[in-house]
Amino acid sequence: MRTGRTAIVIGGGVVGVTSAHALARDGWSVRILDRCERPAEGASQGNGGQLSYGYASAGGTPALLRQMPGLLFGAGDAFRMSLLGRDGYWRWLARFVRECLPAASRRNTLALVQLAEESRAAMEHLLSQHPIEFGLERAGKLVILPDDPAVRAARNSVEAKRAAGVDLKVINAKEACEVEPALRTTGAPFAGATYIPGDNSGDCARFCEGLLGYSQAEYGTEFRAGVSVERIESKRVGALVTLDGGEVLECDLAVVATGEAARELLAPLGHAIPIQPMKGYSFTAPLGQHAPLVAISDIDRRLVFTHRGDRMLVAGIAELGRVDTRVDQVRLEAMIAAARASLPEAALYDEADGGWAGLRPMTPDSQPITRMLEPNIAVNAGHGMLGWTLAMGSAERLAAAARDAV
Repeated sequence: MRTGRTAIVIGGGVVGVTSAHALARDGWSVRILDRCERPAEGASQGNGGQLSYGYASAGGTPALLRQMPGLLFGAGDAFRMSLLGRDGYWRWLARFVRECLPAASRRNTLALVQLAEESRAAMEHLLSQHPIEFGLERAGKLVILPDDPAVRAARNSVEAKRAAGVDLKVINAKEACEVEPALRTTGAPFAGATYIPGDNSGDCARFCEGLLGYSQAEYGTEFRAGVSVERIESKRVGALVTLDGGEVLECDLAVVATGEAARELLAPLGHAIPIQPMKGYSFTAPLGQHAPLVAISDIDRRLVFTHRGDRMLVAGIAELGRVDTRVDQVRLEAMIAAARASLPEAALYDEADGGWAGLRPMTPDSQPITRMLEPNIAVNAGHGMLGWTLAMGSAERLAAAARDAV
């Protein structure tokens, strides 16, 4: 039922599209504004294609804290941290260091698990009401553990998550190969794996297009492409959204869902949003002779492998503080080499495409920022590398916050 309330969602990625859908379902008349021509052409396009509900974990960990001095000075191929970043970068890093401490890391992981389970429930409800075709695979997920210390660390994390109701377990290498026979062709011995049978995979961009189409047909949601927002203004009643060409749009609620760009858009209003960009890469290649059907994460090389139709999607590399989206061929070739070393027969790596690079919006505690900033302005951003996994749950939280605010 339409209520007469109007909302503008700025950002047409998976977080923006799910936010718009949740608001429209609640009776808002919603418009999505995006600078691209189609939904999910930014960070949502090049993600790893995995719905990692049970795997959701904080990025800041005690192990990463021990590695940080080397990372800041260029050590490591899979993860690098810049010495320079956007305004507020060193304040962000200082807080990130605190969030790597054991108690904070555990707290943040359990908070993410809760949100991920809310996302799982919201996704299942949506698909039960309106099946959306996006290549959903319910094959589960395996996180490869390279050595005994990694197995011990994984057991501690698994125990905490199982206590929170997540179905997952640590298995040995033989059991992992029984779950996914393609692991028998791995490039190096491994000690075991975390097995999460309830995690899924699919095509995030297709999901966004399908959900947007459903929201348009069912609720009249609008999608306006090729426009950039210059500023937002809060009024006594409602908000004004000014486009870069000078056009001004009025609404009762403006929602900023622009990922790492949310910080700059909200700063003029006095809202300091602790988000920094993390550059990531992905590529696809034709399936190899032993392509895994189960979603795979290689934590040692920081790579994820996702079976997608007739191609294998590989995503990885993390460069904190980098703000460009250029595909660095040296980095891409190193990533392809790492994938080949991990699962040499998963894909025909010599036929890999030209790759993709984009920016993930990272918060110090790995928690997305989903709240009302003012009675007529909200933010839903900072989902990091778990954007699709957390999107449905954070959209539900946004809709609930908007209900409470009016």
